[in-house]
Amino acid sequence: MNNYRISEFTLAIVPHGNNESICYEIDDKIIVKKKTNFIISKNCINFGSSMSGRKDFTEHLTGYIYKAPILVHEEKKLIFFPTSSTRNKDCSWINLDNIDYTFYDEEKRTTKIVFINGLVLDFNISLNIINNQIYRATRLEHNLKKIYR
Repeated sequence: MNNYRISEFTLAIVPHGNNESICYEIDDKIIVKKKTNFIISKNCINFGSSMSGRKDFTEHLTGYIYKAPILVHEEKKLIFFPTSSTRNKDCSWINLDNIDYTFYDEEKRTTKIVFINGLVLDFNISLNIINNQIYRATRLEHNLKKIYR
C-alpha cells in the first residue's frame, strides 16, 4: 500500500525498514511503502493543512517547537506525537487517544506503550521521554478545548 488514511482507529505509525512504515490500528496492521513523516504530512494535507502549518499551530498554542505534537485531524481532534526528532529515521508517531499506559521493561531496556486494544509496542527511548511527549500532547489537547468552548 502506498497511501494510508489516519483515523481514530490508528494507534501508531512505526518505521519498518528503509522506506516503509507499519500503521497499527485497533484491529489491523498495515504496511505502507512510505516513511512515517510522509504519512503524517500527507494526512495533514488531506485533512486541511500542511505539516508545517500544524506545527506552527502547536507552537502558537503551547510554545513547543522541538518534537512537537500535532493535531493531524482537526474535526476528530486526532493528536499524534513523535517519539524522537522528526529528522530521525526511527521516529514513530503515536495517537494520544489510544494509549492505555506506559512502562519501562528492565529486562529488555525498552519503554513499552500499551494501547487500548492490548497491543504492546517497544521503543528504544526512556520512559521519561515518552511520558513527557504524552504530557505535551495532553497540554495541546487541553489548550484546544479552551479554543473550542
